[in-house]
Amino acid sequence: MVNIYELLNRSIVNKRYSLSPNLFIEADRIELSEEEKSIFDLLKNIVSLGTKIHDDGIEFHPMFVMADGSRTFSIEDISEDDYLILHSLELDKMPLILRALIADILWTNKKEFSAAKIAADAYWKLFMLWYTDEDNVGTIDMIRRAVCISVQTKQTTLYNEIQEWFNEFIDTKAASAEGFFSLRIMELFFKQKNFDVSIILKVLDDLIDGNSDNIAKVEQAYKLKTECLFKLKRKEDAIKNNNLLADYYLEFAEKIFKKDIQGALRAVNFYQKGIMLYRNNGESDKADAAHKRLVEIQKEIPKIMVPFSVELDIKGVIDNLKANMEGLSFEECVIRLTQMFVFEKQEDIKKRVIEEFKDNPISHLFGKSLINAQGQTVLALHPLDIHDPEKDPKLMELHMYQNALEKQKVAGDIWVKNALIIIRDKFVIDKSMMEFLVKDNPIIPDGRERIFQSGLYMFLNGDYYEALHILAPQV
Repeated sequence: MVNIYELLNRSIVNKRYSLSPNLFIEADRIELSEEEKSIFDLLKNIVSLGTKIHDDGIEFHPMFVMADGSRTFSIEDISEDDYLILHSLELDKMPLILRALIADILWTNKKEFSAAKIAADAYWKLFMLWYTDEDNVGTIDMIRRAVCISVQTKQTTLYNEIQEWFNEFIDTKAASAEGFFSLRIMELFFKQKNFDVSIILKVLDDLIDGNSDNIAKVEQAYKLKTECLFKLKRKEDAIKNNNLLADYYLEFAEKIFKKDIQGALRAVNFYQKGIMLYRNNGESDKADAAHKRLVEIQKEIPKIMVPFSVELDIKGVIDNLKANMEGLSFEECVIRLTQMFVFEKQEDIKKRVIEEFKDNPISHLFGKSLINAQGQTVLALHPLDIHDPEKDPKLMELHMYQNALEKQKVAGDIWVKNALIIIRDKFVIDKSMMEFLVKDNPIIPDGRERIFQSGLYMFLNGDYYEALHILAPQV
């Protein structure tokens, strides 16, 4: 028979992403005493937790939450008796990666100072174990927690050790490190009280100069530099830096806008960011010039867009329309036409939106942008919350409007349009034929009959633009 610590060290290695409930297997469990089996079960649940680490804290959450509300193990499921078990554990005998997690839970949820010291030390050791020049994925969270806890608990010796590593990193490796690791580390220390941000300005300049094709990286470097300059009370330099970022936005936009439609839409976004920076940082002339160029770019977007068409065989629809209008008078045909308009209830539209969202979740992950004929984005429709589609009532309403618009477009193009064509083929329409629609009509105010009659006449004759401009104001 083995004890729980021997078993854990046999099963768990201190590698990145190696901690998993799958390591806690029944064949190992049966080797333990009855008392330690309960510890084994508790630890198995705890390692199934998901974590979200920020520069200033950590969140523990269930790894999976289902649409029906069911979930995997949550931090709220740890009872007071469970905490007594965790408190009694000899954390220094545990694998480093598990030690950090358990100690952090005791510190974060129970404010056990002794656990905080263990957690910070374990996270720092994990960082040093995992960090390499070539591969930094997964390491940033370790140093984040080490810094955060050491600052919160005033572990000066540990924090100074971490900062010494950071200073050397800035001097020798930060400018050449791949990905966003350097920026994340600098952002972490920027937030620390009394940290001298001047030591990272040169590195930020090097990142900006050496990554001109990586706009996300350059953008974040410029923004962090602005924050540093303001922190150093160098306001004029900060304003100048913001305008340099605006210049960069416009230069990058010009590079990409004619590549494809995605490039064109991104270019519009970068121009808008640049214009806002110019206006907020005293460059109104540059803002005006950039706005004129933005309008030119937007006009080019419809030319770049690649249209796609869908062919539908609507012969059956037309045959059905003809059959339903066969032998009817003009008045009866118009009445039949009005019966094709369906006024849906809002709840029915909402139900359809939610059903379509649940049936096709992938297509709703990224939202959509609605663009007019001038290439201007009329509406950026963000996706609904996948766990709670009705969480944001205003967003749900926008999705309902868009869904209804799409359905009405299909109904209009397929049914109403062809019904109107059939009526025009069957009858020679003049304005007097509209009188039956406006005479004694309770929704038309006295004296407005003739203008309504003219609008309806235009509509039935296919002059939709003119009809809209007469009927809409009247209604």
